[in-house]
Amino acid sequence: MSRPRAATVRWVSQALFLAAYLALFGLTVQRFSGAAPVSEFLKLDLLVAVVAQVASRTLIPELVVFGAAIVVLTLVAGRAFCGWICPLGSLIDLSDWLWFRRRRPKPRDLRPFKYYLLVGVLVSALVGASATFLLDPIVLLTRSLTIAVFPAAQLGLRSASETLQAPFLYQPLEWKGLVPETQVYFAMNWLVLAIFAAVFALSAWGRRFWCRNLCPLGALLGLLSRARLLNKRVMEACNQCGRCALECRGQAITCDGQITNPSECVDCYHCVAICPTRALDVRLARPAPGALASAGDDSTSGREGRLDLSRRRLMQAAALGLGWAAVVKTSPGAKQAVTGVQTASDALLRPPGALPEAAFLDRCIRCGACLKVCPTNALHPALQEAGFEGFWSPILVPRIGGCVQGCVACPQVCPTGAIQPFTAEEKKALFIGTARIDRSACIVWNADKACLVCDEQCSYRAIRWEEVEGVRRPFVIEEKCVGCGLCEYHCPVQPVAAIRVYSQGDKRNWSRAHQREYQESAARAIKAAEKKLPNVEKKSN
Repeated sequence: MSRPRAATVRWVSQALFLAAYLALFGLTVQRFSGAAPVSEFLKLDLLVAVVAQVASRTLIPELVVFGAAIVVLTLVAGRAFCGWICPLGSLIDLSDWLWFRRRRPKPRDLRPFKYYLLVGVLVSALVGASATFLLDPIVLLTRSLTIAVFPAAQLGLRSASETLQAPFLYQPLEWKGLVPETQVYFAMNWLVLAIFAAVFALSAWGRRFWCRNLCPLGALLGLLSRARLLNKRVMEACNQCGRCALECRGQAITCDGQITNPSECVDCYHCVAICPTRALDVRLARPAPGALASAGDDSTSGREGRLDLSRRRLMQAAALGLGWAAVVKTSPGAKQAVTGVQTASDALLRPPGALPEAAFLDRCIRCGACLKVCPTNALHPALQEAGFEGFWSPILVPRIGGCVQGCVACPQVCPTGAIQPFTAEEKKALFIGTARIDRSACIVWNADKACLVCDEQCSYRAIRWEEVEGVRRPFVIEEKCVGCGLCEYHCPVQPVAAIRVYSQGDKRNWSRAHQREYQESAARAIKAAEKKLPNVEKKSN
């Protein structure tokens, strides 16, 4: 397409893909998660596919298929993913149009920086430390919408519905399961929102500043774009007015308009649309000069569309990646992941189905999809509970919400398989922790008052009653308790529950068959013991 129609088609494509992403995000709830979760977009993220598989030393079939499709697209059409599909890129374009319309002086060329970031991310992945969650665009967008935007939108709609006495604003969403029945809360939402806002604010220094200078996914696709088949061609009608170079969102065109850097062009076709002489065309052709190169000095700006990378900066980026890996792999959470010995917080409760800690951290990209789909708001981003390596990875916080026995939503939306699929029946034998009663706080033990809350709320029949000094007291059957946290959530003792779930009962290192056998064996032993202890209240399994 050589006419302004090309740019129009691209705007339509951006709008459709952005609408599809937002629709999938909205439908990523427990009721609809199995049909079309937002993780389908995350699987299209080539950087996620590469880092997750390299860091975990495992081939993930779905990521291989989706990644291969994006590789083919890039080899044919260059960075079309950035210009036509990426939802964050589309939002940045919209933000630029709304807030930064005025033409600004050409900013300093920082484009090599994203390649240095990519090198750091890949080097850290080679030594088993994932850093994708820091800067990957689709991960960043999904996490920001989940942790910062969605709770605020829910609160705003609920407040507007109550203030205006217009229940039709909120109730239909609640009835259809698109919003939880209770208000959603997340820790560190202010930090996530600040990073998200900064991505857009950077455009004050140039159009698509984030995409041009900081996006490691764009850098990876840019490297592949060197061999692209579709390229711009400048025809004889060009009068070298320089308008295309001035308006280029990717800063990929030289000042005379004769050379386009294939690694930086995001195929927006804006230059084709605004060319006054219709001198630009897109054809199957070899890339023009100006492909990515490496220079021996410290230069960060190229010649005639050329992008030179400094060997010194590349070595520094690799060292930064190794440094990141060294720091995260020597934190207490990393020791726990390797040895299985509890060295991090005793509140480190992973979602059911999560891989053993070391493999889980290698695969988890901190996208927040599992947080979004949790119907009880029980999953939250970790702060210090899992050490530095586990920052922002999902943990269960029972005091905020328990894990419902029949829910199987979180593995359905995990794009990398960090949370493995399970059925409702299999979930009954997935041990993520163990509840313990604080007798000094429990009103039955401490005040001799009647309370059955933990027993009534337990889906696993893991509370037994024994007479102690003539009074019936509750005990936790550790072999039955899987750590769902419903007892802690419903415990009436405030502010700290009298029954709390700890990670010492985590058995993720065991196979599922082993966990099931352990539970069944324990159940048989408990039944035999109950027959011999008349003061123990007997319960069915």
